[in-house]
Amino acid sequence: MNESKKLKIGLLLGGLSSEREVSLKTGEAIYNALITLGYSVDKIDPKLDDLYNKSKDVDVIFNALHGRFGEDGLIQGFLETIQKPYTGSPVVSSSIAMNKVFTKQILSFYQIPIINFKEISSLKDLESIKFDFPMVVKPANEGSSVGITLVKNKKALLKDVKNGLSKYGELLVEPYIKGQEVQVAVLNGEVLGTVEIQPENEFYDYDAKYVSHGTKYLTPANISNNVSNKLFEYSKKINGILKCNGVIRIDYIVKGNEMFLLEVNTLPGMTNSSLIPKIAKHNGISFEQLVEKIVESAKIHGI
Repeated sequence: MNESKKLKIGLLLGGLSSEREVSLKTGEAIYNALITLGYSVDKIDPKLDDLYNKSKDVDVIFNALHGRFGEDGLIQGFLETIQKPYTGSPVVSSSIAMNKVFTKQILSFYQIPIINFKEISSLKDLESIKFDFPMVVKPANEGSSVGITLVKNKKALLKDVKNGLSKYGELLVEPYIKGQEVQVAVLNGEVLGTVEIQPENEFYDYDAKYVSHGTKYLTPANISNNVSNKLFEYSKKINGILKCNGVIRIDYIVKGNEMFLLEVNTLPGMTNSSLIPKIAKHNGISFEQLVEKIVESAKIHGI
């Protein structure tokens, strides 16, 4: 979407999900970049503002919401209904990618390697789990590592599944594979590069992502050219299968020459500690340039 810098942009931030605080930080960073780029910007927080009326008064919506009601197709459907161009992926892409179970089911059909998993909607589903410990328990519909736990015995598994079901309703359980955490950035259909995460603790959970100062990031990831090329191939394929738009981040576990998809993020964080800006910077793209490219990708998709 190649418009002049006189566009008025509505910046969606905050919102209603468990990732509200992260979204506010993402939004603030994007707001500063947009102002630097010369845009007129209105901040719109769906939790506090009249979304319909404030959205009508802008030319483009920059979506900086994370989690439910912002990343799962709901806000995208609203913006399609009022025919307002917006950044990010369309309704169906967003809805599928937000649900880790749907994502794995669909992408495994296309021969994208995944970790075997069990969908959990009740305690009874635990009876059919055949994995060995340790295992990972995670909500099916949350991002930013919200609610993810590493369990090493039956007692912990039962406790975390009970807690998870009461909070999130739907979970998935998968065996824990110890390997390199590698994330790939895709911008407008082209792979930007990789970053490897080395958490201070055993597991890359919410604290390791947003609280710990000991987490290390390597850009590019310390992987072989063959593995890197394969990840690029998978990531471009995934972007095409899900028909994503703008910038996305795809997370993998790499163990030797094996790689396994973890999840697809159609609305990745853009804070100082976020991974997309790190990858972009390594490739000579400043934060402002990255934001500009995302603005230019804004469109009305059609539901």
